[in-house]
Amino acid sequence: MGLIYRKCRLHIAKITVFFGKIVCEMEKCVSLWRKCFETPLPMSSHSFWHRAFHLYYDGFRQMTLGRTLWLIIAIKVFVIFVVLKLLFFPDFIGQNAEKGKEADFVAKELSKRVSDISE
Repeated sequence: MGLIYRKCRLHIAKITVFFGKIVCEMEKCVSLWRKCFETPLPMSSHSFWHRAFHLYYDGFRQMTLGRTLWLIIAIKVFVIFVVLKLLFFPDFIGQNAEKGKEADFVAKELSKRVSDISE
């Protein structure tokens, strides 16, 4: 009987220590919560652009799925603006205008098209 009593008492002591650690950790969390969220934040001396940059920088750094989606968007934008421009949009002004007179060429073309529409 004494042996069983000692084992039970030992287990109760272990459980008490375990729950004591949990209570201690919870108290640390509560004090940290109060320290972080109940004290007013100081006004930052950084500019709006600096704070906005860090907002997005921290957000992108913590993303997992979003990072992959932004990579897909970047690839699509690259294809649209670089590959399609090279394949489908020739340098019309560079081929038809003289060097240094590109602005005059554009003005003539626009005035021709306006006169064609008004007729």
